[in-house]
Amino acid sequence: MAALDTYTGPWDERHAAHLLRRASFVTKPELITQVASMSLAQAVDLLLQDLPAPAPPVDPGLSDQGTWTYNMTTPHPQDGIFRTFVKVWWMQQMLKPDAISIIEKLTLFWHNHFATESDTIGDSRFQYFNNVMLRRNAMGNFKTFVTDVSLDGAMLRYLNGDTNTAAHPNENYARELQELFTIGKGLERTPGDYTTYTEDDIKTAAKVLTGWRTLRTGDPSSSVYQQNAHDSSTKTFSSDYNNTVIVGGKDETNARRELDEMISMILAQDATAQYIVRKLYRWFVFYTVDDTVEQEVIKPLAAQFKAGNYEIKPILRTLLMSQVFFDDQNIGAMIKSPIDFIVGASNQLGFLYPTDPLLSVGAVNYLIAAATNLQQSPMDPPNVAGWQAYYQNPDFYKLWINSATLPTRYGLTDAVVYGGGRMPAGFVIDTLAICAKVSQNPSDALSLVTDVAAYLMPAYNLTSDEVDYVASQVLMSGGQLYEWTTIWNDYIAAPTNKQKRSAAETRTQALFRYLFRMAEFQLM
Repeated sequence: MAALDTYTGPWDERHAAHLLRRASFVTKPELITQVASMSLAQAVDLLLQDLPAPAPPVDPGLSDQGTWTYNMTTPHPQDGIFRTFVKVWWMQQMLKPDAISIIEKLTLFWHNHFATESDTIGDSRFQYFNNVMLRRNAMGNFKTFVTDVSLDGAMLRYLNGDTNTAAHPNENYARELQELFTIGKGLERTPGDYTTYTEDDIKTAAKVLTGWRTLRTGDPSSSVYQQNAHDSSTKTFSSDYNNTVIVGGKDETNARRELDEMISMILAQDATAQYIVRKLYRWFVFYTVDDTVEQEVIKPLAAQFKAGNYEIKPILRTLLMSQVFFDDQNIGAMIKSPIDFIVGASNQLGFLYPTDPLLSVGAVNYLIAAATNLQQSPMDPPNVAGWQAYYQNPDFYKLWINSATLPTRYGLTDAVVYGGGRMPAGFVIDTLAICAKVSQNPSDALSLVTDVAAYLMPAYNLTSDEVDYVASQVLMSGGQLYEWTTIWNDYIAAPTNKQKRSAAETRTQALFRYLFRMAEFQLM
């Protein structure tokens, strides 16, 4: 059976949970059960449905120098505060535990692909509209997407497109457009000469891209064209692009035509579709792309992508319904990114956020700071290539775990269990309530451990030996298992009795702390 054929194996909660983890931020067991009750096609179509854009961010009163709005015509005097606020707004879109949709996970994918950094952009308004643009195009047409990215205010700022003129060409965006955003540079034949384009192609592309600007005063949602800055000469590309000639023009209509013809030229190459599909595969399925995956997944899916006029949604549907996506070797095989780790925990464990908008911003900002400490700051990847874990051969996802980040992950989950430090009170879980909710027989130590572990780590089943060990050595601290029944039943009989509650709570807290620290909890 071909890797891209529609999956025909078991469709149950294990496989539904895998689909939701990879294609959304949904981790709630009741929603997993809901999706498992659908057909695979219905589940994927639900994930891929078009949704209205989220409401824009509203300033809750962060500044003492006037109210900020996303479309204000001049930068706010305390713009740095609102760069963080826009990050909070985006994180709030992810922190929706009932949102069965691919859109935020896909927006994160495209943010990593068309990477920008908020501090380099230096304007919260452009930062917001960049995110809107990514979300708007996330499942649309890739050619339209690349066009919008090329003229996006944040990208023009980030890669110096707004200083690219006929008199003083700047090649930054022209280089990344080809190397990172579309065709990929392939293998280097000689210095500056790659298997997909040449150094001269970068220079020529830069000429096509001249003349576009952002303005500090005016509408921040779009760029503007300056005719006297555009190179109107005829541009000739290398044999890698079949010696394509783009006739120059002076006015904005011709500048847009030149851009359109150049993007069409790049998309006409098979390597472009293959490069994008390869990145989607590594994001949603697994990081290893060997010869078998290249031949059985990448090339045929890329052929579908190109033949389908570069429409994104159809190839996502093919991939998410495929045999390779549900291959047992790919389930629970990916290390959670920091954002998956943090957002997944919040959505699964039911973190409580303040109803006051200002206090809620502070709580969400705590999570952003945590993600940053784990080396994935939203809207601030380390460079134009995005986060290394998505492209750095051979380690890929393994880069998320190191001597600095693993203790930090442990510290976060310990605080979720015990509180303390700056952990918001609403993020500290009630372990007893969770045990009562998820376990069919919480008074039985073995059943409790099995059920709580399955709840926290749905991609992994503890072995019977592991269950025995955790029950006896962690839950009961070396004591007899039957003693747990007495402890639990005493608590249930008198839940307001501090001594009896503490006896049960201390042991379940130890259980959660241990499971959170298992290697398997880091997998998705």
